[in-house]
Amino acid sequence: MSSTLFDSVKSVFTDTLISKISVLLGETEGNVQKAVHGAIPMVLTHILHKAHFPEETAKIRTLAIQAAGSDFFGHLHELNISTGGLVAGSALLNKGTDFERALLADRSDFVIREISRYSGVGIPSASFITGLASFASLDAIGRHVTNSNVDASGLSIWLKTQSDSIMRAIPMGLQVKPALGIQHYPWEKSVGTPRRNKVLYLILTLVIIAVIAFLLYRSCQHTETTVAPAVSDTIVKTTAPPTVGTDTVSSSTIQVSLPNGKILDAYKGGTEDRLVSFLGDPNAKLNKKKGNWFDFTKISFASNSSSLLLESE
Repeated sequence: MSSTLFDSVKSVFTDTLISKISVLLGETEGNVQKAVHGAIPMVLTHILHKAHFPEETAKIRTLAIQAAGSDFFGHLHELNISTGGLVAGSALLNKGTDFERALLADRSDFVIREISRYSGVGIPSASFITGLASFASLDAIGRHVTNSNVDASGLSIWLKTQSDSIMRAIPMGLQVKPALGIQHYPWEKSVGTPRRNKVLYLILTLVIIAVIAFLLYRSCQHTETTVAPAVSDTIVKTTAPPTVGTDTVSSSTIQVSLPNGKILDAYKGGTEDRLVSFLGDPNAKLNKKKGNWFDFTKISFASNSSSLLLESE
């Protein structure tokens, strides 16, 4: 037996057998080969799907044991050496049809029509090839059951190990699920969830990006643009109030003696008076933080002039 169940069934349909079936059915070898390559994974997918249900697996096991005891390769040999056409009452046609109907049940007609559509062979030819693929598949499984002495539970475990090779064998364009009436494969539960999560995460990421972009757009729309006030071309001339100057000061004058003996005529409480008093007072406190400031007061200028009066010099 080949390394996988699919390889074992496929190995039955040699180029010589394909050519013989083509002649017997009156179909082109290309279409017959395409029909075989579609029928084998179609039938095995149906069996694999049933292997996930205990009662269905038990039925598969019973049919497989019957097929293994029906001398599949003996009938196949007679087909290969036959020189005449395929007659409706031939043992291979009848047994193939029987096993195909028992295996596919109410999906039989849907599968046959899909094999015909996919490959281009006629309905009768598609029916014969589907029956042959069903007989060959059940025979291979039956020989495994007999040789390994496995029960229904063991058969289910073994069939599930064949899923990857069977799924890879499904040709592009063959509508397996609709033909078998399967919404989703049982083994897709563990495989499909991470992918759905990835899609969900992608959608959420795109939504978040869209919201951020919208908020940034709204923020830019509501930002107030500061416009510099326009400079007026009209210059308003204002007249400065007249400077009131006086050449005489009414404050009383005193004489302030400097350390060098010079006598100054100054105003009482004026800048000279306070500065000399500060410098001459040994107890005067110096403000180290802000300093001691003296305002120059009682300084008079000539009217409408920057010239000091003599008494202010």
